[in-house]
Amino acid sequence: MGSKIGNKERVITPARNDCIEIRGARQNNLKGIDVDLPLGKLTVVTGPSGSGKSSLAFQTIYAEGQRRYVETFSPYMRQFLDRMDKPRVDDIRGIPPAIAIEQSNPVKTSRSTVGTMTVINAYLKLLWPRIAHAFCPSCGREIRPETAQSIAEQVLRDCVGKNILITFWVAVPSKTEPRKFFDFLQQQGYLRIWIDNQVVRVDDPNPKTKRLGARVQVVQDRIAITGENRTRLVEAIETALRFGKGQVNVIPVEAGVSPATSKTATDSATTTVLPFSTGWHCAWCGLDIRSPTVGLFSFNNPLGACPDCRGFGRTIAIDLNKAMPDRSLSIKQGVVRVFRGAEFGESQKDLLRACARKDIDINVPIEELPKADQDFVVEGERRSGEYTDEDYEHDRWYGVRGFFRWLESKTYKMHVRVLLSRYRAYVTCPKCNGSRYQPEALNYRIQGAAVPSLPSQRGGLETASPCLTLPELQALSISDARDLLRAIECSPNDKTAQMLRDEICARLNYLREVGVGYLTLDRSTRTLSGGEVQRVNLTTCLGASLANTLFVMDEPSIGLHARCWSIGARDAQSPRQRQHLAGRRARRTNHPRSGQFDRSRSGSRRARWRIGLERRAFEFSTRW
Repeated sequence: MGSKIGNKERVITPARNDCIEIRGARQNNLKGIDVDLPLGKLTVVTGPSGSGKSSLAFQTIYAEGQRRYVETFSPYMRQFLDRMDKPRVDDIRGIPPAIAIEQSNPVKTSRSTVGTMTVINAYLKLLWPRIAHAFCPSCGREIRPETAQSIAEQVLRDCVGKNILITFWVAVPSKTEPRKFFDFLQQQGYLRIWIDNQVVRVDDPNPKTKRLGARVQVVQDRIAITGENRTRLVEAIETALRFGKGQVNVIPVEAGVSPATSKTATDSATTTVLPFSTGWHCAWCGLDIRSPTVGLFSFNNPLGACPDCRGFGRTIAIDLNKAMPDRSLSIKQGVVRVFRGAEFGESQKDLLRACARKDIDINVPIEELPKADQDFVVEGERRSGEYTDEDYEHDRWYGVRGFFRWLESKTYKMHVRVLLSRYRAYVTCPKCNGSRYQPEALNYRIQGAAVPSLPSQRGGLETASPCLTLPELQALSISDARDLLRAIECSPNDKTAQMLRDEICARLNYLREVGVGYLTLDRSTRTLSGGEVQRVNLTTCLGASLANTLFVMDEPSIGLHARCWSIGARDAQSPRQRQHLAGRRARRTNHPRSGQFDRSRSGSRRARWRIGLERRAFEFSTRW
């Protein structure tokens, strides 16, 4: 026996696998509509304002897809996630996990840029230590950590057929007599040192050297460079590196001639000394640089952020445009605004006396004065260092900037803080020039093909230097940065660098194809429009390689010319991109149509033109 209800036949509508079935949607203004949305295609929801476009796209489709995805987690995990209310709908079938991309720009911090928003900066800070070359900030020579084998190979290549001296530096204690120091070297087994471009024996009973410097070069070995002496050369270099604390010098000399007796050999050795180092150290200048770490190439990390602006690229300082707002005024008329009042009128008198001493015309508008006279008014007589009491006593002009520096020392007074706030503004950081990175991060550059000149170099050469720092790469347009990174060759043995480069190029390519190839990676997110923010967010989702995902976008074509749609359709032909775009995307846009899905055409010319644009958008979605 069994229940009669259990034996009763039921009518079940078979679900289609190629579409999202929505039945009885009654959210907000929706009047119980039934609609099937195909998967794998671009679907556009149109209608006049208040017809229910957002109610269908966001509060019904996206809300249900997101709610069902969140319900797959455990109750413990769901308490940390935002849960959306169940939409008023009878049934929704075949809906995949949903992602909403809206026009609103929620980013308020100045640290957020296009590079951080698209996670490209995160890949760049991993790629840069692998492909960038270090250069000395003083002499400009390339710095790379050497090994005994690499030093030996370079010596065998450049000094074939020559005799060389392998030396290393040894520190000399202060107030040490040469004889005692020579005895110490003899006890260690060394008999020669290199002083004043000549070899001096330490076993000489009457040494000519009367005084030693802070350090001397001890000769480890003298070797004739031939293929048979390779093992001896490597052993001598290893020993010199061990006692020289990672530094060694190679001094080529003429074969068969003693440097101590030949002036020619001495001059040759003076000009061809080859220093080497095993660390991040310039052997020529003696400067140490920071090793390339991931944190060094991120302005959101204390290691890589500029110490002055802390990675923001801007600082709060005195704005001369506010201090001297009207440059058509003369000095006598009070071009410096803060000097006009009675409180600081004494500074105006100091300026007039200083101009009289320097023969500066005080009746001419300051914008017509020579550049040197304008700098004198702004900077003062003392250009470097802080002013002292002696400078003020001798009636030296302290300049407009010097006046504000003195005023900042009085900020414990409330009225002074209020006064300074009137003349302060956000200005580009003078130390990093707005790049956000500290100077040590600029020692690493990549060598690539020629690229268009940077915005700061406009008016000069048409191409910039092929050696680019990370801030200079981020200052390029997205299209130029993609072309540059594509041309860079990674080591065939470094698969990680190749993977990082390909991922960065893919994301840059997405940005260009959605119509924002003119942006730069260092562009602040707060300055982007709603359409630009939405397309950048879409690129972030595409770069995550999501499949079978529902993207709900709010007017993503806003601000994009109609030609860009056809360009994007023509360029989006790679198999990988077709895989990313396989997920169905619902998009809403305003059009002068009556009803939610009324296909009647308006009779006005403007309405027919807008409907034509919509038809081209549908054609683009079919090709896409």
